[in-house]
Amino acid sequence: MKRLYVCGSFRFVREMEELERMLKEASIEYQISNRIDARGILGCLKRIDDADVVYIVNPGGYVGKSVCVDIGYAHAKNKLIYVMHAVDDPPLMGLIGDVLSPKALIGFLKETSPAAGGH
Repeated sequence: MKRLYVCGSFRFVREMEELERMLKEASIEYQISNRIDARGILGCLKRIDDADVVYIVNPGGYVGKSVCVDIGYAHAKNKLIYVMHAVDDPPLMGLIGDVLSPKALIGFLKETSPAAGGH
């Protein structure tokens, strides 16, 4: 199964917690951005390094400066990048693979799982 890293502005903590609940229910392995990581942005970049897929929680299309860094770094590392909502910034959106709802993300991750063949 692809390794997932979830990030987004901390103004969307509720939405990130809801996605986390959905991921747990679907038995998807993931890492998620959190405020208590003493490493700050370096912790985020390390989690991007460890991931195959980066998912941005961005209701209304909002991405802050730190999330822009995450997107640029993930793109430079050739990671798959998906967002919850389209970003109203064409150059930035050009770095993003697609817009996926949380449900579609989980479906995608399950489809790409080696066990997805019915095992």
